[in-house]
Amino acid sequence: MNQPATGTPSQFQPQDILNPAIMGREETMYALFDHLRSTDPVALVEHPEYRPFWALTRYDDVKRIGSANDEFLSAPRTVLVPEEAEKMFLETFGTANGLETLIHMDRPKHLKMRKVTREWFLPRSIQSLEVEVRELAKEFVDKMADMGDHCDFVRDIALYFPLRIILSILGLPRESEETMLKLTQEIFGGQDPDMQRDIKSGGGLQVLHDFGAYFNDVIADRKINPQQDLATILANAEVDGQPMDPLDQMSYFIITASAGHDTTSAAIGGGLKALIEHPEQMQLWRDNPELDIGAAKELIRWVSPVRHMVRTATQDLELHGKHIKAGDYLALWYPAANRDPEAFESPNTLDLTRDPKQQMAFGYGSHMCLGQHLAALEVACFFRELLPRLDDIKIAAKPEWVQAIFVGGLKSLPVNYQMR
Repeated sequence: MNQPATGTPSQFQPQDILNPAIMGREETMYALFDHLRSTDPVALVEHPEYRPFWALTRYDDVKRIGSANDEFLSAPRTVLVPEEAEKMFLETFGTANGLETLIHMDRPKHLKMRKVTREWFLPRSIQSLEVEVRELAKEFVDKMADMGDHCDFVRDIALYFPLRIILSILGLPRESEETMLKLTQEIFGGQDPDMQRDIKSGGGLQVLHDFGAYFNDVIADRKINPQQDLATILANAEVDGQPMDPLDQMSYFIITASAGHDTTSAAIGGGLKALIEHPEQMQLWRDNPELDIGAAKELIRWVSPVRHMVRTATQDLELHGKHIKAGDYLALWYPAANRDPEAFESPNTLDLTRDPKQQMAFGYGSHMCLGQHLAALEVACFFRELLPRLDDIKIAAKPEWVQAIFVGGLKSLPVNYQMR
C-alpha cells in the first residue's frame, strides 16, 4: 500500500525505502538515502508485506558486495517484491523471481547465458549502430521542433527514442511500439497507480503472460524465417549444445525489450531536467562535443534509473557493526551510492567533466549491465542533436516521477522551448 511521503529526515524509518510514494519523489528519495547513509548505512528493513533484508546505502559497501558475485548471490532473491507475489511467481514459473534473466543468475549459468548476446553489445558492435542512432536522434528532435514550442518531453520524446532503437535491434516492427511501451510501464511501474495493471485483469502476472504471448509468436517466426537481428539469435540460441530453456529464453526477450529502453528513457528524461536546472552545464556540453560519452554517463549517474538489486550472503560477516548471517538478503541501492559524498566530490552537483568510471548506475562486477555502451551512446547522440538546436528551454509544470522502488524515472516533464 502506498503511504504519503514524509517530509523531514527525522521522520524517516528504514522501511520507508519500500514506500513507492517516497521513492517516487526525487527530493524525498534522496533525503531518505542521505538519512540512512549517515545514520544507519546497513539498515535492517522489516515490513509486513516483504521478507526482511539489509539496506546498503554507502558507495564502498555497494561496490564491495556488488563485485563479490560468488560470495553474494543473485539467484535466491534478485528484486524486492512482496512475499505474496513471490509465492505466486513460484507457483506459476517455478522461481520466486518470476523471470530467469541475466540479473537473476549466478555462475556458471550467468556466464553461459551472457555469451548468447555478448557480441551484440560489445563496444565495436555498438559503434556500428552509431549512424542509425544519430539518424533516429535527429528524427525525434525534428519531431520535438515540429510540435511547436511545448511538449511533454518524457511522454512525447524520451519514451520513444530508445524504444525505437531496441525494437530495431530485435528486428521488431514499429507497429509494436505501443504494445511494448505499455507492457514495460506495467511491469516496472506496477506500484504506480497510473501505470499498474488492474488486479481484476490479472495484475503483474497477466503482464508477464502478455509479454510471453507476444514473444512466443516472434520465436516461432524466427525459427522458420531467421533474419539478421537479435530476435533470431535468441529464438535459435543453444546453451551447452541444447536449445535454450523456454523460461530462460522468454525472460531474455522480456528483459531485452523492456530494460533495453526503459532505463535509457529515464536517463534522457531526467537528464534534460538536470541540464535545465544546471544551465552552465548545458552550455558546456553544447560547446564541447568531446564530452559526449562522459557527459552521458554523468546524466546516467545523476538519474540512476535502476534503484536496487538484492544479493544473498553465503557466509556470515560484520558490516558497520551489524551481524549479517549466511542466507540474509542485502539490497544494494545504486542512487544512494552514486550520491555518496565519501565517494564523489559534490555528488549533488551535475558535473559533465566528472570521471565516468566511478559511477555505479550500471551495477558492478560480473553483473554490470550488458547494454551500458548502447545506453551511453543513445544518451550522447540524443543530446548532441538536441543541444545545438535549443535557443531556450524551461520546465513548464511540475515534473512527475514514477512511483516505484525497482526501476524509476520521470513519467512527465512538460517543457516550453524555442528551437532552431
